[in-house]
Amino acid sequence: MKSSPYRLASELLGLPAVKCLGLGAAVWVLGGCVIPQEESYLSEIPMQRNRPPRIVESQVQPTERIIRGYGSDLCNLEFSIIVEDPDVDNRLLAYWYVDYDPNQTRGEDERDPIEPSGSKVVRDERASFQVNFGSADFNRLNTPGDHIVEVVVTDTSLVGREPAESKTIPLADGGTVIDPGYAATYVWFVRTEARGNCP
Repeated sequence: MKSSPYRLASELLGLPAVKCLGLGAAVWVLGGCVIPQEESYLSEIPMQRNRPPRIVESQVQPTERIIRGYGSDLCNLEFSIIVEDPDVDNRLLAYWYVDYDPNQTRGEDERDPIEPSGSKVVRDERASFQVNFGSADFNRLNTPGDHIVEVVVTDTSLVGREPAESKTIPLADGGTVIDPGYAATYVWFVRTEARGNCP
């Protein structure tokens, strides 16, 4: 004699409505969408938009952001960076600033071009900025006190500290899109000593 739950299950499974429901579920799962979809095709390949460059922070020199003792035991400093840009053909510019003041009209302390490296995203060439405490060349970094050394890398030129140029790209439908330039920045803090062992 069959148990009562077994008998109830066999009676239910024998019903035509349950069989149709199971068949409908199988068709729905296996058949995908049965409603016709509109087909649309790209009339042209979308234009590659400009992408921002990036300073590889694990490769900056000096590795410490806060540098103490310049002019005392530390007489020479070299700041350098490695940059990556997914737009491998872009020519990049590194602008170096010491104690940048937006209220003054002076420009960068040094400008360093970074040329493309074939098809490499990470550029081979380092952008660098060197100072020597004993040098006869004037540098604000040689004045005792606290200073900020900053590098701004851009794939265009700068106005103030902002990327200057944007490209207007015409679209096939008669519209336009703005393709902006980009910039990336990195900062070090330097304390210059009033008296030290540097000549």
